[in-house]
Amino acid sequence: MANTLLLAAALMSQSAVMVTPPLTVPAPSLPSGDVGFHEIVAGRPMAAIARIENSELAKSGDPLALINLGTAYKMLGQRDRAAKLYRSAVASDDRYDVQLSDGRWIDSRRAATLALSRLGSDEVLALR
Repeated sequence: MANTLLLAAALMSQSAVMVTPPLTVPAPSLPSGDVGFHEIVAGRPMAAIARIENSELAKSGDPLALINLGTAYKMLGQRDRAAKLYRSAVASDDRYDVQLSDGRWIDSRRAATLALSRLGSDEVLALR
């Protein structure tokens, strides 16, 4: 009887863990150019802005597009505009994992918060 209770408790504790949904999901599979990644890395913020603003992603308020658009404006010295875009990405209902230019994966809200915290630096945060 005691063994049965232990087994039942173990099974119940496992099922509770499996029911918990993940906080984020992987970003949709997109060509990197759709969010101006290559232009930002190449130091061409105007080209990045043109590419991103003409994409469906920016029009729909996608956090990845908003963050890269903010980075492009930051590169042009328009930090207030960049901050507004980063804040929009933080507040977005869409949330998923994005890849940094160094290959690390990070939650899109965390990436936007990171970009906001580094607004005063020359560091460029490009996401793909």
